[in-house]
Amino acid sequence: SKNLAPRDVVLYGFGRIGRLLARELMSKIGRGSQLRLRAIVTRGDITKEILEKRASLLSVDSVHGDFLGTVEIDVENKALIINDTTVYMISANKPEEIDYTKYKINDALIIDNTGAFRDKEALSRHLIAKGASKVLLTAPGAGVPNIVHGVNHIENNPDEIDIFSAASCTTNAITPILK
Repeated sequence: SKNLAPRDVVLYGFGRIGRLLARELMSKIGRGSQLRLRAIVTRGDITKEILEKRASLLSVDSVHGDFLGTVEIDVENKALIINDTTVYMISANKPEEIDYTKYKINDALIIDNTGAFRDKEALSRHLIAKGASKVLLTAPGAGVPNIVHGVNHIENNPDEIDIFSAASCTTNAITPILK
């Protein structure tokens, strides 16, 4: 396998899917060629109370239980400290207005888990943001490749595609079996 350079990741949205992604990304930290969660984008002010709420929601999940790691808040830097790693909380209403490079985030994979942006035109707004280079949608997308690992991942080269979808949970569950 080829050697992968570490990649900055931004979660756009922090609902259930975003929190589960954050848990998964942070549990793999420190292995060298990993995806590095650097920021989480949500709407509204980032206050101490909001940081505490986000930390609590990440720490305990009603189905998946306790997060096996540490979650603290950094009010001054508007960040969560997850497993001793700073993850900035960024407030934004429009993806194209964010400058990720202000947070030393470059060439980032934006994982959109909001459900608000579902087609190529809407998802393209993420690529206008400084520091963003790829977009992954966590739901079925219109006008973008819907990737199902083991079915069509080889036909869709991530070096040539900037916006793609991970399809739906149903698609990922049934398509490999049908194939």
